[in-house]
Amino acid sequence: MATMVAYSVAIFSMIAFIALWFWMVKKELKAKRNMVGSAKAQLDASRTQRMKTTDTLEAQKAQEILVRSINIYQQSLELYKKALHKPWNYLPGLIMGFRFVGKEDIH
Repeated sequence: MATMVAYSVAIFSMIAFIALWFWMVKKELKAKRNMVGSAKAQLDASRTQRMKTTDTLEAQKAQEILVRSINIYQQSLELYKKALHKPWNYLPGLIMGFRFVGKEDIH
C-alpha cells in the first residue's frame, strides 16, 4: 500500500511539473509572438505612412520612422527566435504549435 502511495505521489508530481513547464513556455513564447505581431503592425503602418508622403516635406521623417520600424521588427523576430531555440522551450513550443517566423515581410 505504501508503495502505491509513493508511486502515485511521484506520478502526480511529474505530471504537475510537466504541466507547469508547458504553461511557462506557452506564456513566454506567446508574449514574444505578440511582440512580433505588434512590431509587424507598426511596420505596416509605417510603410503606409511612407507611401502617403512620397513627394511631400514629411517624406524624410516618414523614411526615418520606417527604418526604425524595420529595426524594431527585426529585433523582435530575433528575440522570438532566441526564445524558441532555448533548449527548455524548443520541444514544448513545437508541440504547442509555435513556429519560426521569417523575415520575408521586411522589404
